[in-house]
Amino acid sequence: MDLLQPASNVITIKDGRLIWEFIRAGQKAPGPQQFAAGGSFGARAPQPMAPRGGVAGNPVGAGVNANPIKTPWRQSRRYSGKRINLTIKDADIRHVLTFLAREGNINIIAGPEVTGDVTFHLENIPWDLALDVILRARGLDYVRQSGVIRVSTLAKLKKEFDMAVERRKKLQEVKQLVVRIIPVNYGAAKKLQVQAKTILSKSGSVSVNNRTNSLLIKDTEEHVAAVEEMVRKLDAQTPQVLVEARIVEASSNFSKDVGIQWGGNYAMSSVYGNETGLAFPSVVGVAGGADGGQAITDGLASALPNYAVNMPAAVGAGSGGAIGLTLGSLGGAGNLSLRLSAAEQEGTVKIVSSPKVLTLDNKTAMIRQGISIPISVVSAQGVQTTFFNADLQLQVTPHITQDGNVLMSINITKSEPDFSNRAADGNPTITQRQAQTELLLGDGDTTVIGGIYTRSTSESIKKVPFFGSLPLIGGLFRSRSEQDKRTELLIFITPRIVNRAQAMRVGK
Repeated sequence: MDLLQPASNVITIKDGRLIWEFIRAGQKAPGPQQFAAGGSFGARAPQPMAPRGGVAGNPVGAGVNANPIKTPWRQSRRYSGKRINLTIKDADIRHVLTFLAREGNINIIAGPEVTGDVTFHLENIPWDLALDVILRARGLDYVRQSGVIRVSTLAKLKKEFDMAVERRKKLQEVKQLVVRIIPVNYGAAKKLQVQAKTILSKSGSVSVNNRTNSLLIKDTEEHVAAVEEMVRKLDAQTPQVLVEARIVEASSNFSKDVGIQWGGNYAMSSVYGNETGLAFPSVVGVAGGADGGQAITDGLASALPNYAVNMPAAVGAGSGGAIGLTLGSLGGAGNLSLRLSAAEQEGTVKIVSSPKVLTLDNKTAMIRQGISIPISVVSAQGVQTTFFNADLQLQVTPHITQDGNVLMSINITKSEPDFSNRAADGNPTITQRQAQTELLLGDGDTTVIGGIYTRSTSESIKKVPFFGSLPLIGGLFRSRSEQDKRTELLIFITPRIVNRAQAMRVGK
């Protein structure tokens, strides 16, 4: 066949196949089977094919579910039909629709306004996407009605859509309005009023009765029912969270103090009958000079020990022990006093503070307990008294997630006066411990949000220069003091959802 000669074409459908035949002028039309078996013009019947790997530069299925074609009567278009390959030239669109109806196993009705020929080449696309593209090429579209696809022009479908919208509006205007009172149990009716206004029709209205915390709805039956459903889902118990903090403080201290005191006096004088026999010095006296203003003489027979080494340990009633030794001559010319003292102390302290607070979801709660300490402040205006709070405080803001966990923002502070350490003006210092963090915990789970461990050790040696460093007798000229103090702070947090079952039904 010479492609330059004029020819007509005939499209027929047989056994589910669309056959495109070219007939030269004066030539008898071949049968469909004859053309389909030996067509030599490069045209092929549109046979549905299984998806292949796609074509170069166009992956299979690319953009199928993101088609921008939208109309008021069909906003969402997703294509999932069987994939087909189809090449058509100057075919009657009615025949093409018939072929697509058989491929998709659906019912298609085309009105008398659906006319014209189409030419296209489509490869490996869903049949419903092919239907959309082909109709758009001719200014057509379709609507589904009870499982049947009705094809018509865009102008006609738009006119039908506008008429349907106008009909619904008129029907809405003549519908009878109903009045209903909707009580709000857990929320604020004033807040739900805002959401209710977005659901009502133009002729509807909503007002709030503050005394009964109720919504007064006036609208058609379906809009009132929609507002009732919205209130039912939103008016649920607000989740409540019980947050328990446990602050554990443990401290231990150890101290050891060993001291020595010794001294005496010796005199050569005529008073004692042991003068030197010299003109000078005729009298000689030696005595210790470390007594100080108030020498400790407990355990000694002499009221004036004349200590040469005076480094006692801090002993007394309920603390440590001491022993004294006094040696003296018969005439009192020489005396020797020795006193040994030692003290050791060990203690353990454990303090547990457990504040608890109950609050609503997304609401900040705080609990505090303590004392206010007056502090005098000297300024140009004179002496003024200010108060400083030494307290235990827990501040928390919980949020319950959809999976039932609790997200918390926590601030824990514990301040207490330390009367053992005072400032220059005599006011006690303040010991402060604080932890501030955010964390996510399961309902009823416990975790440690922070901890502090400190250890302070010290060793002090007092001695007489040179003599205290001698290897054997150095112990007589020195005293030793040791201290070891340890403190540990741990903070535990446990959240518990109190009304979990009632609160989790929101939106259901």
